[in-house]
Amino acid sequence: MSTRTLAMTALLVALAFSPAAAQERVPGSLESLKPHEVVEAFTAEAKTLTLTPDQLRRLDALHLTVRDERHRWTGGPGNKAHEMLRMKPMVSQKQAYTDALAILTPAQREVVVTRFNDPAYVPSVPSLAATVPASLESLKPHQIVQVFVLERQALALTDDQVKELDAMHIAIRDEPHRYTARTHGAKGPRHLMMEPMISKRRAYNDALSVLTPDQRELAGKRFRTAGYKPALHELTKR
Repeated sequence: MSTRTLAMTALLVALAFSPAAAQERVPGSLESLKPHEVVEAFTAEAKTLTLTPDQLRRLDALHLTVRDERHRWTGGPGNKAHEMLRMKPMVSQKQAYTDALAILTPAQREVVVTRFNDPAYVPSVPSLAATVPASLESLKPHQIVQVFVLERQALALTDDQVKELDAMHIAIRDEPHRYTARTHGAKGPRHLMMEPMISKRRAYNDALSVLTPDQRELAGKRFRTAGYKPALHELTKR
């Protein structure tokens, strides 16, 4: 390999790992988040970044805009009409990340990019703050959303809320699964375990986001009441 080729290779590597290039990619620590949650991750670093009140206001406004943006429904495989739809946000994860970075100063961008790319970094996202009540832990993610619909009278849900929760249930239920390799013991045979793409915690918090603050408080109390059991026989009918 010539000296010129080596120099060009070194330059390309340096550019690939430069702060500017790193800022163009969504860090791995944020890849599992929704677009609006990516913005929340920036707000959670307010102290680390010494964000100004104006920057916090702009990030909060961006978060609300991305979160409340209408979703689009894209076609997918399936025989039934409702199974051919996939719900995707209008604002992409990368766009949300780029827009949030634009609110920061150059120095703040370098700090947050380094922090987000730290292998040990775990983002703090308020939208995923609520833990799944023990009464719902045995359910699948999409069934957790169904429980909210089954409690429509107790939670005083509107028709629009029920419609949105039903759409969420279908989207989560029909989401492609991922397969994770597992072993039986230290030397046991490897096998693939099927896991849902959307976790129980995300499904629970997403369902809560459809509710009003008063309804969320009511749902939390109801699902965490000792002895509460979801109507599983009703879930099998839907």
